[in-house]
Amino acid sequence: MKINKLSCLLKKSLFLTFYLLIVNISIAADVKTLETGAQAPDFSLKGVDGKWYTLKSFAGAKILAIIFTCNHCPTAQAYEDRMKSLTADYKAKGVTLVAVSPNYPKAVALDEMGYTDLGDSFEEMKLRAKQKEYNFPYLYDGDTEKMSKAYGPQAHQYEFF
Repeated sequence: MKINKLSCLLKKSLFLTFYLLIVNISIAADVKTLETGAQAPDFSLKGVDGKWYTLKSFAGAKILAIIFTCNHCPTAQAYEDRMKSLTADYKAKGVTLVAVSPNYPKAVALDEMGYTDLGDSFEEMKLRAKQKEYNFPYLYDGDTEKMSKAYGPQAHQYEFF
């Protein structure tokens, strides 16, 4: 009798795993990267400076560079100083750089945290920006990921101009 219950439980577990995999693939397939030349979707996100930003907040920029990044990723960390340099070097030429963290902080796996001192919560974003003295807006999209889904970055350090 115990083998039948275990077999039934295993079948239900496998079905649930398969179902969740299909749902995940389906959701991921729905998110497409913004086409080159497409109109930038509007957004409304809070920055680590406490201000709210929309696409119109950057209307004065000749070129707007939006970089999807995060705190926990070593590759993203390696680009932090470069983003600061790009901001300083091209500001006078009308280029504005904006960084966006698309991560829902509780979705980052524990094993992904082995190479970092900070996670991806809004509070930790504020700490990172202060520690690294960011000279560009750093915006949080982690709770809804609405902007991220509209732009469709495929990885961290994904840029849109």
